[in-house]
Amino acid sequence: MAVLANADEPLTGYRVSKIAGVPAQKVYPELKKGVKTGAVQEAKGGFVLSDPDIRELLQRRVRIRWDEEWDRAREGWDEATSAVLAAGLSAINEKLRANRYYLRPKGWKPSPETMKVVAEMKRSPAKDAAIRRAGGWTSPRKDWARGR
Repeated sequence: MAVLANADEPLTGYRVSKIAGVPAQKVYPELKKGVKTGAVQEAKGGFVLSDPDIRELLQRRVRIRWDEEWDRAREGWDEATSAVLAAGLSAINEKLRANRYYLRPKGWKPSPETMKVVAEMKRSPAKDAAIRRAGGWTSPRKDWARGR
């Protein structure tokens, strides 16, 4: 109920379960009970609290909000979020340039099956040249770098 009280829009049962950290199979029966008693209404796109007094009480006593809703409620959230994401991506790119294995867990090694597939995909430079002469694409990255 606190999740619905603090939501700015109707929420589905699945979303209520994710916000509250409760399994969905426990949320839906409670929502149905709420609808049956009249405390909750089914609205387009989900469920809402029907009694404004209950909503106000829960908003004063319990604060549960989803991150996206919290961000939307802040002034200028979209510009700030874009800047943070851009900074994070540039930091990851810098770390990848320094160490191409940066995103792999320590001790990670490809499985023998993976190595077999990679070996099958390798071609000789002569075969790539023949494919290019015939007008085919050997690799989008390599051909793009050559200006094809």
